[in-house]
Amino acid sequence: MTSADVKIEKLQQSDIEKVAALLADTFETNPAYALIFKKKDTLWDGLYWLFKTNLILINKRGTVTSVAKEKATGNIIGVYSLLPPGGVKSAFSDYWHIDLPQFIVKFGFGTLQKMLGMDSYNKQLLNEAIHTNEYYYLSMVAIKQEYRGEGIGSFIIRNCIDELKSRERKCHLVGLTTQLPENVTFYAKLGFQKLNEGEVQFKENRYYNYNIKYDL
Repeated sequence: MTSADVKIEKLQQSDIEKVAALLADTFETNPAYALIFKKKDTLWDGLYWLFKTNLILINKRGTVTSVAKEKATGNIIGVYSLLPPGGVKSAFSDYWHIDLPQFIVKFGFGTLQKMLGMDSYNKQLLNEAIHTNEYYYLSMVAIKQEYRGEGIGSFIIRNCIDELKSRERKCHLVGLTTQLPENVTFYAKLGFQKLNEGEVQFKENRYYNYNIKYDL
């Protein structure tokens, strides 16, 4: 498959569950996400809920997630989200649509606290590395396993950057974090710059983290 066989579209409501499953498959082996859920047999289910919830919340008032689909079949093979500077603010009422009480019953309130805290902590580390909190935040980037190594990931990230360059924007920086060294290599080939790296501690857990930026 080549990029000519792929189309990139804004996320539709009907895509959310499939995209959440793709993200759960991708991030199940990520060391940072694995720390959130104590019971490893519930890790995939927890990640699926996490990503489904996040997709609903961040796209509630404007679509910030894009999906890559096969032109021939319409199958979703990739995804990324690009949040504006300052992020996306959710209203209290939004949380009633994501069945938060059920999550707490199934996974525990401590898991919820850890999940929210780790997200804030990673963004704090990125803010410190990039010396500002004004940047576009690239997150939830994933390519379906069987389509990796075919240039699809590079295609969708280039599309993201080109689209951002072509429009009026609030700032000239893109930031992201990753916990995998192979991702650092991938982004470096696309013109991104690694700001720093190192083992970080969140509560009682430690994991390796990389902060990365792109100058538009």
